Amino acid sequence: MKSAAVRVGGQQNEVYHLLQRPWLLTTPSTRRDWVPKPGSSSKTDQHLCILRDDLLHPLYGGNKSRKLDALIPSLVHSGVTDVVTCGGVQSAHTAAVAVACAEHNMRAHLLLRGEAPAVPAGNLLISRMFGLCTHVTRAEYADRQSMLRRYLESLDEAKTAVIHEGAASPVALLGLIRLVNWLADEPSTVDNQRHCNQPVTVVIDSGTGVTATGVALGIALLQLPWKVVGVMLAGNEAYYRNQQQELITSFMLEYGRPAGLQWPSSLPLTWVPRLTPRTFGKVLPGELRQCKQVAQEHGILLDPIYTLAAWEMGWHLLRDAAPTELVMILHTGGSLGLQGLAQRFPDSF
Repeated sequence: MKSAAVRVGGQQNEVYHLLQRPWLLTTPSTRRDWVPKPGSSSKTDQHLCILRDDLLHPLYGGNKSRKLDALIPSLVHSGVTDVVTCGGVQSAHTAAVAVACAEHNMRAHLLLRGEAPAVPAGNLLISRMFGLCTHVTRAEYADRQSMLRRYLESLDEAKTAVIHEGAASPVALLGLIRLVNWLADEPSTVDNQRHCNQPVTVVIDSGTGVTATGVALGIALLQLPWKVVGVMLAGNEAYYRNQQQELITSFMLEYGRPAGLQWPSSLPLTWVPRLTPRTFGKVLPGELRQCKQVAQEHGILLDPIYTLAAWEMGWHLLRDAAPTELVMILHTGGSLGLQGLAQRFPDSF
């Protein structure tokens, strides 16, 4: 768990102090894949950059690794023995927490919304293998605070900590800041140039909005000419702006107000609907086939609920991007969720 190297100068000094801590990931680095525009015939044509965070860990890659990057070591340092969190039956968040806790000698208690399927698969299977699962009704889950409080009372002899759904907490933002700091300093494998002075748009599919808020916070702290496009999947713009406000307010209470910056209005973050809006969790005809095509042509595994939304938005933005602008997708993982979808749509696989 090493500290990151950080850029020095001006506002970056604040980032230096934030990043002097133990980490879950030994390095903030990630693989970058460059996908050319369809029909491109020149190496100088614009490419879509894919940050392969889905490859960070065999079981909890993606934005889950980033959100747990500082959080898990902080719990270990505090002597926590039992961690309680919650999510849906196929929650990638609960599976990630279960694995990370088991790797660090903590017990993960997972409160899962809804009934279990007859045959567990995907994230549910991982949650059951690494954590202690309790299924709760949707009515119980609707009042998360009461549900968590009742469960915590049954663990009164353990030193417990709660990780909120989607790891929505100030410490979770630190892992995203660490990622942005690395991206700003690491030369591109395409042109061997740093992108810290180049316009960059980072596209992120957003469930709770934690990842997009954390990346935007890192960009603002480092004063980069970059912006984030958060693709809304689980709520309207008011929901995501409220999430953003609460996260940044909590961050300032925990770590102080960054000098010279106004929060949260100064965040370089725009919330947009996915190109084909729908209720959360709905899969439209042909989307699984589209994911299969991307996998076979580019070796990149997408899922139709989360990462396909970022993939489509990335190409949409690249079409109108200036020649000097880099469009980058943060691959948030989610491939285990395909197993749950296979239970719902077996004929599509």
